[in-house]
Amino acid sequence: MNDQRDPRQIDLERELVRYMAENRITRRMLLERIAKAGAFVALAPIIAACSGGAASASPSKAAAASAPPSTGPSVAPTATPEPTPVPTPESELFIYNWDGYIGETTQKDFEDKYGIRVKYDKFPDASTQITKIRSDGAGGGYDLTYPASTDIAPLARDGVIAALDHSLIPNLKNLGPTWVDPAYDPGNKNSVPNYWWTTGIAWDPAKVSEEITSWAALWNEKYKGKLGMLSDQQEVFAAGAFRLGLPPNTTSEADLDAILALLETQRPLLRRYTEDDIGDFTSGQLWMTQAWSGDWVQMTYEKENAKYVIPSEGAIRGNDTMVVLSGAQHPIAAHLWIDFNLDAKVSAANSNYIGYMGPNAAAQEFIDPAILSNPNLNPDSGVYADLVELVTLEGTDLDNLTKRWLELTA
Repeated sequence: MNDQRDPRQIDLERELVRYMAENRITRRMLLERIAKAGAFVALAPIIAACSGGAASASPSKAAAASAPPSTGPSVAPTATPEPTPVPTPESELFIYNWDGYIGETTQKDFEDKYGIRVKYDKFPDASTQITKIRSDGAGGGYDLTYPASTDIAPLARDGVIAALDHSLIPNLKNLGPTWVDPAYDPGNKNSVPNYWWTTGIAWDPAKVSEEITSWAALWNEKYKGKLGMLSDQQEVFAAGAFRLGLPPNTTSEADLDAILALLETQRPLLRRYTEDDIGDFTSGQLWMTQAWSGDWVQMTYEKENAKYVIPSEGAIRGNDTMVVLSGAQHPIAAHLWIDFNLDAKVSAANSNYIGYMGPNAAAQEFIDPAILSNPNLNPDSGVYADLVELVTLEGTDLDNLTKRWLELTA
């Protein structure tokens, strides 16, 4: 008996073992493939590897082999490029935001769609927010937060917020043209605009009989103890500046002293500098207050006749943003949250619930017509053009304002 085996058989067996190991195929799986597809199809990759490809040549390959050699230049075959894989999001997301500042079901909808658990903490005011995310210079343990546009430049400069990966936010295409390259963050490098608003006056017509048109109403002694101003130094000094006909972003110490003197005459008339204009108003503690336009909408949920006005002397237009913090442990999930909230229907649902207009052009068709048509929430182009954005204050300018604010509120 001759024990010598055919080398081709040895090669085939070796290649079979190698192929099954590399592709994690068991003998049972291979037999199932043979039963379904036939031996030739199932074993073709193995036969080709073993024989250098000749045994498995297709008719088209055989024809190519018999064709005369080309006299043209040799061109290397080019592989079809693989699409760039989208990173898999993490299973958690830590968000730091204002209370009641997304749609009623936005968080749950996001969790249901992506299977990401959201830990959602709330801050009472912007000062608390900024202090927290700066506490370690990298976000204070959060992945994403919502700072005002005026905070973006210093937060980016100091490395508190990260540059965004726009490839992970395809819904950026939904932004309106005036929001794709804002002056506070050219090219939306570090932030995505979220909502915008005006700052005006809200009042309860059941308590305040006259029609309000001017900032002067918040100095009316008739309503002493029932008046409120926002606990926001730039907004409060801007209101005083409008009354005096001064630039709301003035950094002149003489201007700031004049504004402070005016605000000091108002101080005894106020119930408080409010951190909760909605709650203080709907509870009846305030009959009239400086307020953000979206907050007024939420006031109407309990006091449906509440009114709001953009004062005739001028008003502030502001916006906040979504940012990914530099210390984020779940950055892919954070980008996914931003993209989700830029979806046209999600963005519209957010606006419809909280009353703030968004920068999302694609969302317009889904926003409640009552919001779109309300001049207090969506002013016409003439009024909009006269609104003033607050600027970022730093260094001596910030110190000068803060010193006077602390003097006023002491």
